[in-house]
Amino acid sequence: MPRRFLFLLGIFLSLAFQQTEAQNVVFDTVGNAVITADTVVKQQKPAKTAKAKKPHSPTKATIMSACLPGLGQVYNGKWWKVPIVYAGLGGLGYLVYSNYSEYSAYLHAYEFQTGDLPEGVTLNAHETELANKYSSSQLQTYKESYRRDFEFYTILTVAWYGLNILDACVDGHLYNYDISDDLSLSVDPYLRPTEPPIKTPQYAQVGLSFTLNF
Repeated sequence: MPRRFLFLLGIFLSLAFQQTEAQNVVFDTVGNAVITADTVVKQQKPAKTAKAKKPHSPTKATIMSACLPGLGQVYNGKWWKVPIVYAGLGGLGYLVYSNYSEYSAYLHAYEFQTGDLPEGVTLNAHETELANKYSSSQLQTYKESYRRDFEFYTILTVAWYGLNILDACVDGHLYNYDISDDLSLSVDPYLRPTEPPIKTPQYAQVGLSFTLNF
């Protein structure tokens, strides 16, 4: 009697354990893994998305270079162009100033010789030397020569300033342009037979195929 009771008790406990285990088991629909109810499932946090870069504005680069030469180049990341911009402006600016100074000196010397010097204007040492050294016709020639040079270098200075703005604008548009280093040209033989009708002789089309990678 005790043995039979223990045997029945063992069967009952085994069935109860299997029933409990069946209630605590959850089958994952993805794959063959089995997850119990006591298992803590950690949800993966979504990967952090990279912060969107601010769009590069060619208009901003153009305005910056128009307000201050070289500033648009800095905005475009072309720092090495800034010394070139200011070297050009500095050199041309010096030529504009020197030619204007000489034009003004010869003008005053010429006006002094012709008696057209405005009241209140006195000649400095350099202008006095020019008035004593050259005739009025020579002073007129030199004066006009320096005036033309002054106007010429003024135009070049304005053109260089405009080129600085144009350069910033172009670099701004090409800032996000992917320029690949793979620039190649391949030449291959080309051979293709002619298509029907069969009545005419079959001649192959022979030629060269050019492929440009950029």
